[in-house]
Amino acid sequence: MTLVPFVRARGGDEVRVRLDADERGLLADLVGQLLGLLEKGDEGDPALARLLPAAYRDDDEAAAEFRRFTAGDLTRRKVENGRAVLASLDAPETGLDRAAQQSWLRTLNDLRLTLGERLGVTADGVAPSGDPQLRAMGHVFDWLGYLQEALLRSLPKR
Repeated sequence: MTLVPFVRARGGDEVRVRLDADERGLLADLVGQLLGLLEKGDEGDPALARLLPAAYRDDDEAAAEFRRFTAGDLTRRKVENGRAVLASLDAPETGLDRAAQQSWLRTLNDLRLTLGERLGVTADGVAPSGDPQLRAMGHVFDWLGYLQEALLRSLPKR
């Protein structure tokens, strides 16, 4: 595991991302699954509902109307962000400009929302499980949070 995944370039706005091959592979796989979920658009999937929440929880008609006008654009932007992250995973170290930094932050957030929904994460965190697969997913959820925090800490002050 890379100890410092994000480092701000001296005197500039660029942030360098450094991940080892296993980390890049895992992240590429997760982003690929996220893109598949977004592109498939299965509205019955609770993770998709978490990524594209209803604007009006008490009014199904208003929520459907709002979704009709906004879901396509929101989905398109989430897919673009995910593709930008995938494109930056080709090398062990890559420079991220401000737009790429935002794509990373948004995609890491979307990954955590999706995985959190799959794990049933609550305000108390990931529920303990005897299932080794769920425990492993919980560790991935925590790692994504670590990446998100590390990136936030490395961003240039504005």
